[in-house]
Amino acid sequence: MTDTRNLTFLDNVVPVVETGDYTITITQTPKGDGIPDGTKFTLDQELTVTGLRLHAEADEIHGAYPPAGTAGRFAQFLPHVALERRGVPWERRIASADDGTTPWLGVLLFAEGELPDDPKALGATENGNAETLLTSGGDQMSLPDFTTIASLTEQEKKQTIATIRVPKEVFVRVAPTSAELPFLAHVRSPLGTEASQAERRDAEYAYVLANRFPDPAGGRYVAHLVSFEGHKALLDAPSTAKDHVRLVSLHHWSFVSAPVAPGAAYSDLRARLTAGDPRPHLLQHPGPKTYGEESELDAYTKRVRYLVETGHVALGHVRADREDAYAFYRGPLTPYPVTPVSHTGTWWKTAEDGFGVASVGHETAWNLGRGLALADQEFAAALARTLDLRHRVALDLAQIVGGLQARASALGVESADDAPATALMTLMPPEHRLHLPLGEALSGAGPEGTEAEWRAGARALDRVLAGEPPRFHAYALLEGLTETADSGAGDGADVEEDPVTALRAGDLSFPATTPEATGTVAEIADDPSLLGRFVAHVLGTTSEPHSTTDTSGGVAVGGHAPAAEPALSGFLDELRTLTRVPFDHLVPDVRALPVESARWFRVDPDWLDALVTGALWAGICSSLDRTAVEKLVSAYLKGSPPTPRSGLIIRSRLVADYPRIGITPSKAQVSGEDLKDPKVLRRVVLAPGVLLVLFDGVPKEVYLTEPDQGVHLGIGTHEQKERITLRALKKVDTVVIGDEVPDGGGVKRVEVAFRDGGGRVLDLKGAGALLTTIWDGLGAYQSSDGEGLSPGEFGLQLVHSPEKAVLSIPPAPGEPQGSDEGARA
Repeated sequence: MTDTRNLTFLDNVVPVVETGDYTITITQTPKGDGIPDGTKFTLDQELTVTGLRLHAEADEIHGAYPPAGTAGRFAQFLPHVALERRGVPWERRIASADDGTTPWLGVLLFAEGELPDDPKALGATENGNAETLLTSGGDQMSLPDFTTIASLTEQEKKQTIATIRVPKEVFVRVAPTSAELPFLAHVRSPLGTEASQAERRDAEYAYVLANRFPDPAGGRYVAHLVSFEGHKALLDAPSTAKDHVRLVSLHHWSFVSAPVAPGAAYSDLRARLTAGDPRPHLLQHPGPKTYGEESELDAYTKRVRYLVETGHVALGHVRADREDAYAFYRGPLTPYPVTPVSHTGTWWKTAEDGFGVASVGHETAWNLGRGLALADQEFAAALARTLDLRHRVALDLAQIVGGLQARASALGVESADDAPATALMTLMPPEHRLHLPLGEALSGAGPEGTEAEWRAGARALDRVLAGEPPRFHAYALLEGLTETADSGAGDGADVEEDPVTALRAGDLSFPATTPEATGTVAEIADDPSLLGRFVAHVLGTTSEPHSTTDTSGGVAVGGHAPAAEPALSGFLDELRTLTRVPFDHLVPDVRALPVESARWFRVDPDWLDALVTGALWAGICSSLDRTAVEKLVSAYLKGSPPTPRSGLIIRSRLVADYPRIGITPSKAQVSGEDLKDPKVLRRVVLAPGVLLVLFDGVPKEVYLTEPDQGVHLGIGTHEQKERITLRALKKVDTVVIGDEVPDGGGVKRVEVAFRDGGGRVLDLKGAGALLTTIWDGLGAYQSSDGEGLSPGEFGLQLVHSPEKAVLSIPPAPGEPQGSDEGARA
C-alpha cells in the first residue's frame, strides 16, 4: 500500500523580531483612594535576540544532498542543505534596508581547481579570528560591508570562524544575484494549514539550494553554506569585486559526481527499449526481411516460417541418417502461448512432423534437468535417500503385515485372505486427502466402536510412511489393524488375548512375524495410496508437526522427525523459475535480443515440466525406482509449484546503471481478468546489462519506475535536452496542485536556462529568464495571483519525481485486443 502525503512548499518564514538588542519597558499606573495622582511604576528588561551568524553547530543541520563523501550521478540534482529551524535563512537581513524576504544564506558549489585554498575540492577552509578575517583584507579582498549590517559584537569578534577565498572570476560566474536569492530558499511542510504553530515548528525544515548543477563529465565538488550578509551590493554588481571575495562558511561537504555519457540518462535509456516498430517487441528470431508473396510459398517454407515466427531456432547440425532432416529448438521463453502437450509415456520426445522437421525443445529440457540434477550433490543425495527410504518403508510395512498375520494366528482369529496392502488401506486417508496434514486428512469418524484405536493406528501408520522406525509404532498400528478387522467379524470374533502372545506378535524381530518378503514388499511398494502418502511426506506437503507422545494410546514414541526432503522441492522450485538454466537455453539466438531492447515472452509450462521430470528421472537406477519417481513427478506437479506464465527480458545499459529500477506487473491481465495480487516470481541479472523478470500471470501492462531518489530537486533529460517538467499551481479539472501539467498525450516541459560562460549555473532572472519561461509554460495552470513564480512555487517545479513508464504487452491471437505495445511516461 502506498502512503500518500501532501508536501507544502512555503516561500519563507520571516521572523517578527529581528536579531539584535531590545529593551522591554513595563509601566504600571495604579488608581484608587489614597493613591496620589501621577503615581507610576516602571520596569525595564533588556534582552538580546540571537541567531546563526558566523558559525553553525552540527545540530542545526538536518541533512545535505548529495550526501557527504558519496559518489553517484548527481549531474541533474541541485545540491542543497536542510536546516533544523525553519526560520534560519531569514533570521538576518542581507542588508539593513532589505524587507527580510531575501535570505542571508546561500549554497555555492565549487569544482576542483576553483578555490585556491582547496584545489582538490575536499572541503578545506581558512580558519581564524572573526575580527581578523572579516575586517582586514587589504586591497585584494572584498569583505562584508558592515556599514549596511550590524557590526560585530565584541564576543563575535573573538569567535573562530571558517571562511573561503573565492577568486573574482569564479564569484562572477557562480554567485546568485540578490534578486535570485529568494528563489533559492524555501520551507517544506508535511502538515496542512490547520496545524498549530508548535506542530509546524517541529515538522518543517528550511531548505537552501545551490544555483549550479554538477558537470555531466563528472568530478569532485565541494558545497559551502555561506553567509551573504553584507554582500548585497557585491551580488548585484559582482564585477566590482576585488581579486578575491571572502565568505563565511557555516557548513560544507564534499562529494563526487560520476560522469554521465550523452544519452545515458535514465529517460534516454528507457526510451530506447521500445524504439523502432512499436509492435511487436516479442522474443523471437527476427527472421528474413521478406518471404515473398504468400501464394508463392510452398508448404515446407510455410512450415519453417511458422516455426521461426513462434520462437524456434534451427540447430546447426543435421541427422546422420537423413541429410535433409533438420531439428529446431525452442526454449521455455516463447513469443506466443503454446499448445499443451499430453503427458503420456515419454511425452517429452517429440516426433517429426510431416516434413521431417523435429522440435527438440522438450527433450532438451528433460536432458538438461537430468544433467543439472546429477551435478547438484545435495539434490542427488536427497533423491537417492528418498528412493532408498521408499524400499525400507516397504520392508517395514511388510513386517507390520507379518506381525498382523502372526497375531491373528496366535489368537486363533482367521485373517481375511486379502492382499497385504489391502489390510493397511483400512488405516489410510481417502486418496484425495493424501497430501494433507494427518489431522485434516483423517477428518470424519472412523469405524464405529473402534474410532480411538483406528485413529491411533492411522497415526502410527502415517509415522512409518514418514520414515520413522516401526518399532516405535508397532503396538498402536497392530492394535488399530486388529480392532478394525475385528469390528467387521461379528459377535463371535472377540478373543481373549494372551499377554505373552501379544508381546511376541508386536516384536517385529520375532521369527513368527516374518512374512514371505518378495511379493509382499513389491505389492506394498507399488501401492498407489501408500506410495502417494509416502511421496507427500517426502515433498513436505503434509507439514505434520512431530509429537513425542501418542496421547491416544499412552505410548511414548521416538524422537524422529518426518522424512520430508526440503532439498528436493527447493531444487525443483528453482528449476521452475529457470534458476540454473543456461542463458543459451533461454535465448538460443542472440539476434532475438538486440542491444538496448526489451522483449516480452510467454513461458512454456510443458518445457518446465520436462525440466522437472528429467531432474527426478535422474534417480532411476532400476525398474524398481520408476514407479516411485513417476509418483514424485506427479505429486510435485499437482502441488501447484511456482510456474511463471510470462516475463520480460531487458538487454540495456539501463540494467547496469540503474539496478534498482522498479518493474511491477498490473493487476489487469491480457485475458481480461484481474489478479488480486500479481507477483514477480523471479528477478535476476543474468549477465552485465541483461535482466530477466518472470511474472505469475500475463499482465496487460508492466510499470517501469525510475529508482526513487527521494524528494530531491533537479531536472531531467528529454529529447537529448535538459528540461524541467512543469507542475500545476492551480486545480484544473482532474489536475490538482502538484500534478504534472498535461500536454497532449504527455506532460509539458521547458528547457533549462543556464548562464553564459559555462559552469551549469541557472539563469533565473537574467537574459535566459528561467523563472519567466516556467511561468509562461504553465499557462492555464498558473497560480491564481498571476504575478509570477514565488520561491515555493519554483521549488515545486524542481521536484524530481521518479519517471514511470507504462509498457503494454501485445495480446496473443484470440485474446482481447488492446493498444499496441509502447511506453508512455
